[in-house]
Amino acid sequence: MAMRLLLFVGLFLLGTSGFAQPGKPLPPGYLQWSATRRLQARDFQLRMRPQNNLNQSVANLGLQLNGNAYDLLGKNGNRVVQNLFSGSGSYLDSADQSGLELHLRYMQTLWDINEVAARRLRQELRAGAKRIILIGKPDIDEVFRTAFEAANKRQFQYADETKYGLFLDKQAAWEAQLRQELLELAAYAVPD
Repeated sequence: MAMRLLLFVGLFLLGTSGFAQPGKPLPPGYLQWSATRRLQARDFQLRMRPQNNLNQSVANLGLQLNGNAYDLLGKNGNRVVQNLFSGSGSYLDSADQSGLELHLRYMQTLWDINEVAARRLRQELRAGAKRIILIGKPDIDEVFRTAFEAANKRQFQYADETKYGLFLDKQAAWEAQLRQELLELAAYAVPD
């Protein structure tokens, strides 16, 4: 009996130590996706040398887990999955000032695609939280990896279909589709 208790306590401790502490503030230069705040030129903090060979803009976007499986069951369960933008790793092509709004619109749409993936990931993790805690299935890392890969594929599809946001009619169609998906997944949003 004592051996079973020791084994249970050991497994419990191993299961709860895999994530960072919930509620930890974001480092400087990082932004959490927001339904009300859109990306702005000043968010892109990486400064390029004059006359560099880069002729495009880059947004450093990512998903992150912040918490543990038990946090998924609580009222702040949606906060476990974060959709982040790193300003210090992102830059805008300053050679083309006339296209600045198009660059920002394109980068925001990429971030919106990540938010749809983040909400689907929150939905899947919250639905399976009890199974994750009790039997360790599904594997959180595998679920996360699958969601991340799906977001990347969708971003490539978006870039290809809109020619990086330049086909304005297709850009508008993608934005409308993403607004609809975000609305459908509103229960898995992180409040602003």
